[in-house]
Amino acid sequence: MSNSPLLQTLRDRIGDYEARTIDGDYPDAAVVVAVNNSDRPGVLLTQRSPNLSLHAGEIAFPGGKEDDDDHDLLHTAVREMEEEVGVAADQFECLGPLDQRITRTNIRMTPYLGILSAGLDFEINYGELDAAFYVPLDELIDGRLFSVVEVLDKGITKRVARFQFQEYDIWGVTAMVLADMLNELLDANLPIETRTGEK
Repeated sequence: MSNSPLLQTLRDRIGDYEARTIDGDYPDAAVVVAVNNSDRPGVLLTQRSPNLSLHAGEIAFPGGKEDDDDHDLLHTAVREMEEEVGVAADQFECLGPLDQRITRTNIRMTPYLGILSAGLDFEINYGELDAAFYVPLDELIDGRLFSVVEVLDKGITKRVARFQFQEYDIWGVTAMVLADMLNELLDANLPIETRTGEK
């Protein structure tokens, strides 16, 4: 078991965190925001294959759309994680849901924060992914990877989060979920609007 204070902080604070939900008739998807059990924990991210029809080449959390056979959205998230990177459900300790988000493709996404067992080896599904990697939490928190970019969305200029880690450009809903989690649970104080509107 890791003695990382960051993991302990996540465990302590998630109990008081009330995830916001979004009403409406949207197709659902779910992802895991999975932090590895390590002395220097990091968040698991994937790079999607450039051959996919949707979000090709983008950086994303493991996850995907809800199937009719899924018991619930947590089942969706961990099923997709196993399909994409070969990590079984019993290797993921779910701490709880984070705020739902609507993606730019109009899908309601539910993120589940959790901790992965130590020392896992990935079995990457190269039909769906090009890579899987960890981004250290300490680098995400201190802001060295972070920037804010302005994008035009349906005629409206929006400020959105971006993280640059090595050759990986993390943006869009993935970056916003990361920024919210870092600000709300780990006091990162990244200069981007969060769920409370205080940043």
